[in-house]
Amino acid sequence: MKYRNKNQCGERKSNKSINPLINRRQPDPLQYVFYAILNTDLQMNQGIAAANIAIALMFLYNKLETNNVKCQYIDCWKRNGQRIIILKGYDHKHLKYLQEEVKFLALGTYVVRNKWNRNGTIKVLAVFGQKEYLQEVFEGLSYLR
Repeated sequence: MKYRNKNQCGERKSNKSINPLINRRQPDPLQYVFYAILNTDLQMNQGIAAANIAIALMFLYNKLETNNVKCQYIDCWKRNGQRIIILKGYDHKHLKYLQEEVKFLALGTYVVRNKWNRNGTIKVLAVFGQKEYLQEVFEGLSYLR
């Protein structure tokens, strides 16, 4: 009986010695992500909001894809899972503030505006860059559901 328990303990140790982290995907320190921040102060239905988000992301993607230097970051984004995060912005001033905050952190930004006369409000702000830098700026915002 004693001998059998020792063997069982030995088997357990050998199973634990396998590193479970080898099979898990390690996060890439240079993980790139697209953010889209929607102005929730404007009254629009889900279809119009989705269309504006798609337009902002497409224009930003095309702008980065045509740039010879920044297209390598798009390739890295494609290899690492193509993450897109959509967040809620409060109003036009908030989105303008966020645009100024990420000016030097992001690799690219694009703004969809709602224009009338000479004035215009920001509907959607699209941002592309490294997740670890941009995450600090967008930390307090909630996800769009």
